[in-house]
Amino acid sequence: MRVLVTTPYGIDSLQGNTITAKRIVSLLQESDLDAKVVSDGDDFSDADVLLALHARKSAHFIDEFLRLNSEGKVILYLTGTDLYADIPRGCPISARSMQLVDALVVSQDASLHSVPEQYRSKALAIYTSIQLPECELNSANEGVPIFSCIGHLRAVKQPFMAVKALQLLGAEVQLKLLGNVVDEGMDDVVRDWQEKDHRFQWLGGVSHEEAIQWSNRSLITLNTSLMEGGANSIGESIVLGVPVLASRVEGNIGMLGGDYAGYFSVDSEQELADLMQRVLHDKVFLEHLRQQVKVRSVMFTRENEKQGWLDLIKGVR
Repeated sequence: MRVLVTTPYGIDSLQGNTITAKRIVSLLQESDLDAKVVSDGDDFSDADVLLALHARKSAHFIDEFLRLNSEGKVILYLTGTDLYADIPRGCPISARSMQLVDALVVSQDASLHSVPEQYRSKALAIYTSIQLPECELNSANEGVPIFSCIGHLRAVKQPFMAVKALQLLGAEVQLKLLGNVVDEGMDDVVRDWQEKDHRFQWLGGVSHEEAIQWSNRSLITLNTSLMEGGANSIGESIVLGVPVLASRVEGNIGMLGGDYAGYFSVDSEQELADLMQRVLHDKVFLEHLRQQVKVRSVMFTRENEKQGWLDLIKGVR
């Protein structure tokens, strides 16, 4: 069986979709399937299954695959942008993609509620596995506490919410922002913030290994997104045993659980600042968060995700 997994970005991109595509391919290859990551310009012929990431951005991949493989099966992996932006806005391209495909996948159970009702019968959740790269992991910094926020600088990620919350926090901490600038003008904004507050540092686009090292050194990691499908950085923090302070949005709740104690309102820097203050001074609360992420870590094993994809690919009709 030949399986193609698409990414709307380049195969060497550090975007989450490409990282996800490569992970799925490695899982399938471990199970002796002929699997490959493909993007624009690649050959889509003579394949049995297409696993497409992103309903709108992969629509042309779906069309090309079905044109060349009339008996082929298509699985669509819905991203956060699909679920919380394109679909609610009534994007016709996304709707057509969902109609064409044989199965829909989301990365955690909470997101099933955002799949349009007419397509839910062919939707399921496969939790993203987390395999940490081989790199040296130093223990958390014993000096000034570190908060890290990992994600490319886009409006949907609210990359400056954390530094705004920092202004409400009198403590001497370090806030590290990791990620490339995607939205125009944000490089100027991030440099302005660095000049205003010595506690804040933008590290730019770093390797996966370096991002993991910063997460592991952190007291807490932060996710301030307006919408998420299931952030890799949250899963990695969970597996590392590092608690997360996260915006109360569906995708984050699906990753961390409905009863998780580290949520803040998506539009409240004050709530985030209050939580940051609490983890700095309330050891019982911090330990509670650590225990909560420890319990969740079992959901992100490689074997669980591998079996989910194999069952789907072999059973898709």
